[in-house]
Amino acid sequence: MKFSQAYILVLDSSRRDTQAIYTLLKQLRCPVFVAETIDQAVAKAKQCSPYLVILRGDYQEGAPGLIEQLRQTMQAAEVTIVALTESSKPSWGDHIEQLGLDGVFVEPLNGDVLNLLVDSAMAKQAYA
Repeated sequence: MKFSQAYILVLDSSRRDTQAIYTLLKQLRCPVFVAETIDQAVAKAKQCSPYLVILRGDYQEGAPGLIEQLRQTMQAAEVTIVALTESSKPSWGDHIEQLGLDGVFVEPLNGDVLNLLVDSAMAKQAYA
């Protein structure tokens, strides 16, 4: 995959404050596509696989099917899929590996953590 075509896919069902993470993503100067529904995310992933998928919101219930569907759509093990959780409501817990997630991060993220996450996702694809 060419990085010039790569992007970050954010699947966000939440209605909470979104400005902080989007401001950080814009500072990275990486293309970002925000999907509000699973169908939007899958349709975008079919067009072009992202190098990073960020799940934000209430996806824990359907997470196994969602993550499996995204991985099959992208047909790429090198895509990094992470979830964000609120510090006041930790979720995802010990199910990270079972769900097929590459990690869980607690919001609010700071710029350094997001930079490292993006760099790691890009490196994972470059060396796959």
